Amino acid sequence: MAECNLKKGDRIYECRYHEVTLVELVTDPEMLVQGSDSHYWHWKAKVIETNSGNVVSGEIVEYGISEESPQYGPKLFRKNMYEVGYENAEPILPPFDIDSNKDIEIKRYFITDDVEILEHVFHGLQDIKEHVEMSLYRDYSRGKANERDPKKTCEIHVGEMWMPYPCFDSEDFANEDRNYQNFVFRRRPIIQEDMRKLSELPSGSNECRIHKNMPSDMLPMVYYVGDGNIMIVAM
Repeated sequence: MAECNLKKGDRIYECRYHEVTLVELVTDPEMLVQGSDSHYWHWKAKVIETNSGNVVSGEIVEYGISEESPQYGPKLFRKNMYEVGYENAEPILPPFDIDSNKDIEIKRYFITDDVEILEHVFHGLQDIKEHVEMSLYRDYSRGKANERDPKKTCEIHVGEMWMPYPCFDSEDFANEDRNYQNFVFRRRPIIQEDMRKLSELPSGSNECRIHKNMPSDMLPMVYYVGDGNIMIVAM
């Protein structure tokens, strides 16, 4: 396992649900070994500033992160993600690197291109959409993903998370039908847990969940901004 990425005195931002808390570590992270294959990190930090209703400035808070499921803990960054954007916030995979994605490939394709994903060739974006068997409106807290009967089936299974374009007036509400779309792929049927993990990935511009620091267990993925002829594929 990689060495700890945090130390006493570090200042880091916790960003979630548009709440931001800047904290300073007052203890070095301590690793507690709970078993031969299980690790748990723990540290304390002082709140410097926050817009959260759950903590106040000056409060000492405790953090605990499991090696097996760091995505369930706080999202920690070197900069305020909501101010500088995900790409510039330098996410910390706390407090260790769960994997190294230096070899992640992010490519752009025309939406009509053939794309090989998990040894299966999808004939463009429309073909991917026709394989969707589970669909989720962006915010998982709104409920479970909806199961679908895909128009096409193969050995590769597809889940979709979508978010409609913002509407600002009555004309928009009457005519806007575009969606931001993120697709995840599995060799087995898509389950609710896949969609929950997808929904919890940090969002870049226009709801894109693909980033160079994304967890490898979410690969491969496809993103389409909902307009134009380009889709983004991460493998």
